[in-house]
Amino acid sequence: MNYSSVIGLVNNAALLLALCLLYDMLGLRFQDRKSLIQQFLTGIVLGAIGLVIMSDPWDLGQGVVFDTRSVLLVISGFFFGTIPVVLAVLMTGIFRFVMGGAGVWTGLGVIVTSGAIGLLWRYYRRNTMQNPSIGDLYLLGIVVHVAMLGWMFLLPWQVAIEVLSKISLPVMLIYPVATAILGNLMIVSEKRRQAQAE
Repeated sequence: MNYSSVIGLVNNAALLLALCLLYDMLGLRFQDRKSLIQQFLTGIVLGAIGLVIMSDPWDLGQGVVFDTRSVLLVISGFFFGTIPVVLAVLMTGIFRFVMGGAGVWTGLGVIVTSGAIGLLWRYYRRNTMQNPSIGDLYLLGIVVHVAMLGWMFLLPWQVAIEVLSKISLPVMLIYPVATAILGNLMIVSEKRRQAQAE
């Protein structure tokens, strides 16, 4: 693990958290009873956040890039549900495809898997969805990022080994924590809004 890899991943995680604070200021909510139009708008906003963070990746060369889209998409699937996360997956997936490079299929796999894991977590943990613990969110971050590292094997073998040796430790140190922080921000924001409404 080198210093530049940690700084690159931390910067991208900080950008994601800042964008999500902006999202919170817009007053969008993750309640289940949202109209279809609200769900589409939420998906477009989440997709736009994804495009911004993907525009500032940590570039390993040869079209292999890392950013926090996996954190955004897994949290989107868990808190916002099917329509918003599908839109966000489509927007970020198209952008990743246009970026091209050796990591395009790996990137697309990470995008789809992250959204899907978030939705599955939402379904299987629906009893705790409104108030998941930090530990639950951290575990979600571990699961999605182990899956992300698994997608690296779509790269040519030598490239995959080189990439995994550089990014495995920083990713597993930073991204699950970012997942837990982002999820907790969503919970605190929703509780604050509920208190204000009451």
